[in-house]
Amino acid sequence: MNYVYNIKVNLKNKLYNFYEWDKNDDIVTLDRVEVFLVNESTYEDIINMKVHVDKEFLNKLKLSNNICIFCNDIDCVCTKFNNDGIIELISKLDLEEESEVLDEINLKNKLDLKYNIIDGKNNYSFKTRNQEKIVFELKEYITKMKDDNDLIDYLYYEWFNNNRCKNKYEKLLSVIDSEYSNKHEELYNVIKLLNCKNV
Repeated sequence: MNYVYNIKVNLKNKLYNFYEWDKNDDIVTLDRVEVFLVNESTYEDIINMKVHVDKEFLNKLKLSNNICIFCNDIDCVCTKFNNDGIIELISKLDLEEESEVLDEINLKNKLDLKYNIIDGKNNYSFKTRNQEKIVFELKEYITKMKDDNDLIDYLYYEWFNNNRCKNKYEKLLSVIDSEYSNKHEELYNVIKLLNCKNV
């Protein structure tokens, strides 16, 4: 078995890269944790938290509070399973420690992890943590102000540079949920300015 020692993790219910860790996050150091090397498709299921393992695998992790690290050949992630065998928390490692883990594990012994797939959307977002915050706050503000037609008209114009739409509120919510762009930050700054003026 492969073990690593004194590894920092930031276990959350969503996977964030180490450079998105926040000073208020509860970062802990694991004294000793088991490491498993898996194939690419299994690793992808793990980072998307779609894995449901059996009791036999969970029994291997009892002494470590159901926590372990999974790796493919170039990447690592730490997981904490609940007592039913479902990943409830997940964390990336910082680059230096990830490199040490990959150097130390035996790349010849890949684990054939037995698991069931849990349906659901991908957990690993292509948006940064800050971008997700901006999207959330934009949607929350627009939803709160949806009955203010003048404001919705104004925000719609800021985004689309025209006012040719009947359902501006729905269209704004839809486009905010689409691929992230600099328009998100521009609209976010507009909203911050509007809120400052109303204070």
